[in-house]
Amino acid sequence: MGYKHKNDIKDFMWSMFWMTHEVQKADIDQLEDDIKTLIKMTTQKTAGQRKDKMKDISWDNLERIQMNIICGATVLYLTGCLDELRKIAGQKE
Repeated sequence: MGYKHKNDIKDFMWSMFWMTHEVQKADIDQLEDDIKTLIKMTTQKTAGQRKDKMKDISWDNLERIQMNIICGATVLYLTGCLDELRKIAGQKE
């Protein structure tokens, strides 16, 4: 991929997020897909290491999936969607 350090991709994703966070809209479908992917990754029997199991997800995707979830949750917070979810769930702030 061309990144020298493991954290370079995290820094890049975070900087891209902050440049556009004011115009971001909560993408709940994408967040749900990323969470489902993370669950599948952590529960698959091969840990994504067998190349002959095409349905397994490689653990090389773990950092990207984690950052997607973090950014998606942050957008929910910044756009006020979490407040709306609290109202729906009947929880106090």
